Amino acid sequence: MVTQLLAKLDEIIKFFHKSQLPEIMDKTELAQFLGVGINNVNKYIYSDGFPYIEQPNMKDGYPKKAVQEWIDSHTKFYGR
Repeated sequence: MVTQLLAKLDEIIKFFHKSQLPEIMDKTELAQFLGVGINNVNKYIYSDGFPYIEQPNMKDGYPKKAVQEWIDSHTKFYGR
């Protein structure tokens, strides 16, 4: 029971952290959103159709809502 409670608490904390990220994320924030290290972010941002916004005189931005939609549309499920 304690293990389940700790797992649920961890889930809530992760959700809270994601909700605190800005609507347009930089690479570091994108890594937090995806739950991967900064070095693995490139695997995502160079994937076909990954959403980004070109910002004049700034680095590219990654819109949180579009990234979540991309994840949802590219999620695969084991054959069930």
